[in-house]
Amino acid sequence: MGTHEGVNEKGLSAHALYLAGEEVSFGKRDPRRPAIGVMQWVQYYLDNFSSVAEAAQKNDAFQIVPLILPNGYPTLVHVSLSDKSGDSAVIEFIGGKPQIYHDKRFTVMTNEPTYDKQIENLRQYRTFGGDKPLPGERTPTDRFVRAAYYVNGLPKPTSKGEGAAYMFSVIRNVSVPFGSPDPAKPNVASTIFRSVIDLTGGRYYFESTYAPNVVWVDINKLDFSKGAPQMELPVEKQIFSLSGDVTSKLVPAMPFVFAISKS
Repeated sequence: MGTHEGVNEKGLSAHALYLAGEEVSFGKRDPRRPAIGVMQWVQYYLDNFSSVAEAAQKNDAFQIVPLILPNGYPTLVHVSLSDKSGDSAVIEFIGGKPQIYHDKRFTVMTNEPTYDKQIENLRQYRTFGGDKPLPGERTPTDRFVRAAYYVNGLPKPTSKGEGAAYMFSVIRNVSVPFGSPDPAKPNVASTIFRSVIDLTGGRYYFESTYAPNVVWVDINKLDFSKGAPQMELPVEKQIFSLSGDVTSKLVPAMPFVFAISKS
């Protein structure tokens, strides 16, 4: 349906997550302004920019048009950006206006509430100014606090593989396990995959929670030249037979067709 995360050849990555809340809105559609469908939002950054600083400056130039789900609700998301310089940003649309949190310190994003409230909540906990112990529930706010805490304490890696392992250790800690879903809170659904992107080393790691295997693609070995064919790895169909570097297993693919957004 759309691009929810990715990385380009310049080392810029972008990721979208659901964001609930009454204040969250892309605003009423103004036909006089250019627009981007929400399913193409992440792809727009990856196709047009090489750094967080460049991408973060362009969010007033267009509107986001949501995809209306079968239940009648619009697809509301926020986006995080990061690049190989270590720069980061989180972008949310509140009341139709972009709110941009651009700083190398903003390295964690979960779901609701909005980012300003997540930062305010974080200050209640140990090492962030407060006296509360680490929370342990599966809510987005609790997972945000735990991720921020554990990322802050990671040692410096000595290799690509070690760096990926460190990040997976944090992501697994804040993942939502299988079982006991809450239909009223789809944002607290079980984790179905985990990914780590090595922006400086040029690797994209993927782990399905339905299988014990970790696979990766070496971005530096991909052909990004004009006219090169699109390639894919249908990993969900063969995850149990895959392991390690799967760059050579990519196969030609048909051009991707995005879902049509409406407002």
